[in-house]
Amino acid sequence: MGRFMKTAVGAGALLLGAVMIVSPGRCMESARAAVELCLSVVIPSLFPFFVCSSILIALGAAQVLSHRLSPVMRPLFGVPGGGALAVVLGVVSGYPVGAKCAADLYRMGECTKDEAERLTAFCNNSGPLFLMGAVGVGILGSHSLGVLIYVIHVISSLLVGLLFGRHKKKLPAGQCVLPAGEQKLTSVKVTASVVADAVESAVFSILKVCGFVIAFAVLTAVFAGRPGFSALHSLMEITGGIRALAGEELPLILKVSFVSFFAAFSGISVLLQVAGILSPLGLSVKPYFIGKCLQAVFAFVLTYLAIQYLPLPLESFLIEGLPYPPVLPTAKQLLAEAMLTIGWCGLSVVILYVVGWVYDRYFK
Repeated sequence: MGRFMKTAVGAGALLLGAVMIVSPGRCMESARAAVELCLSVVIPSLFPFFVCSSILIALGAAQVLSHRLSPVMRPLFGVPGGGALAVVLGVVSGYPVGAKCAADLYRMGECTKDEAERLTAFCNNSGPLFLMGAVGVGILGSHSLGVLIYVIHVISSLLVGLLFGRHKKKLPAGQCVLPAGEQKLTSVKVTASVVADAVESAVFSILKVCGFVIAFAVLTAVFAGRPGFSALHSLMEITGGIRALAGEELPLILKVSFVSFFAAFSGISVLLQVAGILSPLGLSVKPYFIGKCLQAVFAFVLTYLAIQYLPLPLESFLIEGLPYPPVLPTAKQLLAEAMLTIGWCGLSVVILYVVGWVYDRYFK
């Protein structure tokens, strides 16, 4: 860890301790709300995807996709075809599933260190359930705005992938930098331990995510109501930050553009979640941070232009009297939605495989 990161983390720890001493009641209330958020939203919406990604990679899905889709993924994004699995999961699930999938690809020897780092720069995104449901309907009061933000979110992430694909490292012929002490799998691992390992890995990952959600809820509690709180909150944690930003007195076009900006940036909380996933494998978080900054700029510009020039059916905006935090689906609804989305993810993988087969059969 560099000197800057050590200083930042140390300052954050001191600030967190000071906040808990100065305002213990508000911190306890924020922590209690964050725990409820984790139990009712975070765990049912993300845990199935953590398990799903680990099982798919362990069963060799990345190897199959790598063979079929490398002629498409390498020219476009500079990553092997197996990276399509991380891209699909990152688009249909939510933070930080895409980063975990990219880390698992590297751990299993399906991509090099440089490829994994570039993959994290654009495959880790917010899911449709959050942007169209929580942000669009629950916070902005407009399903159309939620769809617009989600579509631009995906487009901006792919633009970052295309940009990073043009600046890949040139390795000498035959050189492949894989994880130390591990060999690339050559056979499909089909045993009962696959599911057990996937669940165990998912449990540790979801605990990290929930821990960051609670810590940042406490850290931001003391700044509520102060000037610049919405921007600071959005930079640190996007769920509450976007809700605070939506209440600011700004023109509609700027307000939605900034919401799109911060949703694409993902916040320091998600950045640290990703760092916790990448660091144990020796992967750098710097490409992810740069990619998120670029994606945020792309998302802001595209959202501004879309609202300015496209005839969008905006049925309403900012429903008055919305409680804080925003009204979200129940845990059962989220779990059902997650399972349906996993099915859609599987269908997307099959479609990608068919496209790769058609390309390999008729156009190669």
